[in-house]
Amino acid sequence: MIIVMRNNLLIVIPSRLNSKRLKRKPLQKIGKKTLIEWVYENIKKIQSYKIIVATDSVKILNTLNKTNIPCVLTSKKHKSGSDRVAEVAGKTNFKWILNLQGDEPIINIKDIKKLISNTLKYNKKNSNFVVSTLYVKKKFRNKNKSNEVKLLINKNREVINFSRSKLIFNKKKNQYLKHVGIYLYKSNFLKIFTKLKRSFSEKKYNLEQLRILDNNFKIISFQASHDTVGVDTYEDLKKIKKTLI
Repeated sequence: MIIVMRNNLLIVIPSRLNSKRLKRKPLQKIGKKTLIEWVYENIKKIQSYKIIVATDSVKILNTLNKTNIPCVLTSKKHKSGSDRVAEVAGKTNFKWILNLQGDEPIINIKDIKKLISNTLKYNKKNSNFVVSTLYVKKKFRNKNKSNEVKLLINKNREVINFSRSKLIFNKKKNQYLKHVGIYLYKSNFLKIFTKLKRSFSEKKYNLEQLRILDNNFKIISFQASHDTVGVDTYEDLKKIKKTLI
């Protein structure tokens, strides 16, 4: 499937049917709509860019076709969402590809717009990076989720490392930078990304972005105003239902 270019940026939402902790996650109902439909409807508020869902499931494809949500079928062999997004990018001529998570139905639209505008401004002065992302500042508490992905950045906004470790936090300010899993890729890099072998760190920590750093490519990051709320478990699903309906 060839996607017609508009505004030089395409938003891709990867959506895999199987999930370890929440079965058939994208098709879980929240009111009258599925989770993936809620995600798309929220992202559609951006208005300026074409959006497409990339899935490995005919069931998801058929569900979205009924509601006229653009969706393409991709390989079941992909190990990460970025690999799935890269397959779609390879069939387009867009310069930028925005990878949004398929299980975050209330992500802040203003933060997405800021990521796009800040990245494009940064690129005019320094184009020596392949992807940009977001973070939020959070206070460190013992009750913080241990699986939260944190990051370190330098004065040039370049990411030094991603980790789930509690060691990555500012002791003086008692805070850390929580990674917000949104990625704005340069499309030509995604073609390179798919050819890179999964790195040792990526497999060990289950963080696909480490494949990029381990191969000496640069990631930059900007501060977001709101944290995201992902749906990974049945408890998460119950909470998000109270917010949406």
